Amino acid sequence: MALFRLMSLPLWMAWTSHALRRKSQRDDSSSEVNTTAWSDTYPTTNGCECKDQCEGRVGTKWVCDTCKTKGRCGTFSVTGRWGYCDYSESTVESFIRKSSESKTNYFWERITADTTRYPKYPLLGNLLSSMRTVFDNYRPEMPVKREKMIHTVGSICKFKLQISGSSPYTGLLSPGLKTGFVRMGGALDPADGLTPGLGFKLPRSGVPDGDLVMLYSLAAGTQWDFFFKNQSNHLAPAEGFPTTLLAKKFEDASQCPYQVGLSDWARYSQDGSESNPPKFPFKLLMVAGPNVKTGTKGHTVDAVHSEIDAIPVGTTLYKVYACAKSAGDELMPSENLEACGGAMLLGSVKTASRCTTSYYGDKSFHIRHQRIEEDWILEPSYMKMGGYDANVACAKRVDARGAPPKCSEEGMLDNDA
Repeated sequence: MALFRLMSLPLWMAWTSHALRRKSQRDDSSSEVNTTAWSDTYPTTNGCECKDQCEGRVGTKWVCDTCKTKGRCGTFSVTGRWGYCDYSESTVESFIRKSSESKTNYFWERITADTTRYPKYPLLGNLLSSMRTVFDNYRPEMPVKREKMIHTVGSICKFKLQISGSSPYTGLLSPGLKTGFVRMGGALDPADGLTPGLGFKLPRSGVPDGDLVMLYSLAAGTQWDFFFKNQSNHLAPAEGFPTTLLAKKFEDASQCPYQVGLSDWARYSQDGSESNPPKFPFKLLMVAGPNVKTGTKGHTVDAVHSEIDAIPVGTTLYKVYACAKSAGDELMPSENLEACGGAMLLGSVKTASRCTTSYYGDKSFHIRHQRIEEDWILEPSYMKMGGYDANVACAKRVDARGAPPKCSEEGMLDNDA
């Protein structure tokens, strides 16, 4: 019986995903929000043009996004020609070339066009989405049919970060004023509390934007103060269901689902100038400011976001610490400041606008993840130092050059896409 249940799980997930997506399409059709994307026309990696939407399909075991292609272009199958969807920089070069100010205006116009939130948390339905898209999509928006697997509902505001003149790091971590957007939202649909997480986007001139995500834990929340926990680009290994299932899904894109990289943040400054090689810390740790708190006006998603959206302009959301080295085994990587080895205060994230819920922010606003393997290649010492071992922190054996290949770089289809 147990074997039958295990074998039937993918079919049940596929049916559930299909039903939820159909419902989502019905829900979305009534919205009049201006979510006009930079381009809703998608090419494929083999130079074809898509004739339907990009999404994960059974032919790739939902690891990659594919589409059916126009004409006689694409790979032949009995259900029609197809190709891997191409989300690379070259597909939106005209957007990437814009100035940071122009990109900021582009995003803010859409963020504030409709301040209603997304109506649901579609975690289960999106288990059949491609995780590689989260890491490899350089376009300003997510694919049209894609929903956020976690952090579905969030509040967004502009922020300023004055990096200390003593910072030894490069790019967005170098000394000087940095500006961008911070998106704050719970990872999962809350029952007894929030699982708070952060997403940062710093538009950069002429190069891809600087994106970064942070969490404390994937575990279900037990309290309603969004700012109760510190945040880091490293988090503790998952325990229990469904967090272990979620972590396993992220392994489609990276060996270590509990860490994301910093080297891209350190490669380019906001004016687009490059540092090669980039210099970046082992991890970042963010400690909440003294005057931010939620959960005082109700224990619901909407109550929490109304409190976030009422935060005055100029408020310190988080103090940002660079951790130059590991602190012990790093199995509780953001528990307190003692978990930040060689801690250096870089500055504070301060609101530069009022925060707002946003339909565009929940449905389309894309914050790209960076594979931690890219950091390991540049700084191999970050895999093992002192009492820290990446094999333990990632809950599996890992290798700096062992990241899963990007879509179209392996022959992975055994049947129709």
